[in-house]
This record gives sequence, structure tokens and C-alpha cells, in this order.
Amino acid sequence: MMDDTAAWKEFPEHQNWFNKLWLSQMLGYHCGPAGTAPEIDGTYVIRPVMNLSGMGVGAHVKEIKAGDQRSVPAGYFWCEYFDGDHYSVDLEWEWDRDKYSGKWQIVNCWKGTNYPVNLTKFEKWERTEFPYPIHHLISNLSNVGKINIECINGLPIEVHLRHSPDPDYDEMIPVWSSDLGIKKAHMEMHGYQFVNSYDDADGQLDDPRIGFLVK
Repeated sequence: MMDDTAAWKEFPEHQNWFNKLWLSQMLGYHCGPAGTAPEIDGTYVIRPVMNLSGMGVGAHVKEIKAGDQRSVPAGYFWCEYFDGDHYSVDLEWEWDRDKYSGKWQIVNCWKGTNYPVNLTKFEKWERTEFPYPIHHLISNLSNVGKINIECINGLPIEVHLRHSPDPDYDEMIPVWSSDLGIKKAHMEMHGYQFVNSYDDADGQLDDPRIGFLVK
């Protein structure tokens, strides 16, 4: 399974897709880099412009006043906050030789549950259907072949040049180092199986993810 660091090297012509500020601008979101400010008071997501380590490192929700240029640290950007269902969607490019054209086909889709207080720690992922159309912006990634997009209510917030690195199950409950003992024992009593899937975002997480409880 290719990770973001490998994909960065594999597809140098598409490295702009790792830039989340560029993506937000392309999609027409209300956003801007550190040193700029929103035009209206509101709730915003603060994130690193780039993060190849994954796991939502540094992402957080913050109330920002219009004109406040000091709320975002260097290397980060602000973007309007989308409140709704979070989807992680794996897609593969399917080429039709007869029609000399192709399209993206959904391979997997999971709906995640997390809360604004901590955007890194998801409570659960559940396999589901993706109820929105695939955004036309990704059509020029056909040579990548396999991608993953993360969306809030159908609005893309991240595009990865690889599939999701998480295990492939219908239900997945992340287990963090801090709750390994209690959560693991409790959920195994309810028919879940523990699978190892360690990730500390290249040492940037104080509370690493140990694995998943799955069904």
C-alpha cells in the first residue's frame, strides 16, 4: 500500500494535490494562508498547508474574528468549517477502450464519526454508500489510477494519490494508546476483533493509534 510520502515521489506532476490550501482555493472555499484573515466572524478549520504524515496532525476548529490575522500559525491556513458527515472514499479509474474514455469508480466508502473538539481522533468508521456525485475536479488524475478523497457532505477536503491505508472492514473503531486496555476488552466482549494498525504520524502524535476493533 502506497503512503503519501511514496505518492509524493511517484507522481511529481501532481504534487499540488498535497497542498490543502490550493485544493480549497480550487474548490472555491472561503480560505486563506497564515497572515490573512477571514472577512466575517465565524467558525474555521485551521490546518497545515501540507501534511504528508497524515492522521489530521495539527487540524483544529477555532472561532476567528473578521480581520484577525494572528489566529493562524505560519505554515497553516484557515478555511470555512463544514459541519456534516465525513466520508473517506476509495476510487479507481476505469478505462473504456471502446469509447476511448474513462471514469472514476467507487471501490470503498466509509463514513467516519469524530467531533470538533478533536479532529484527529475518529470514534468509528462504517462502510456505506457514497450519496454524492464525484467532483469533476479530480478527472485529471486518471493516470494515478487509484485515489482516496475525504469529504464533508460531499465537499472534498483532501485528495490522496493512493487508497486508504486503513484495514478493509465494515466497522472499524480506532484504538488509541491511552484507551487500549479498557476499550479493547470491552469491545471484544461485543464481537469485535482487534487488528494491529499502528500510526503515530511520524512521531507527531502523543497518543498513537494502536489499531482497530473491527467487524
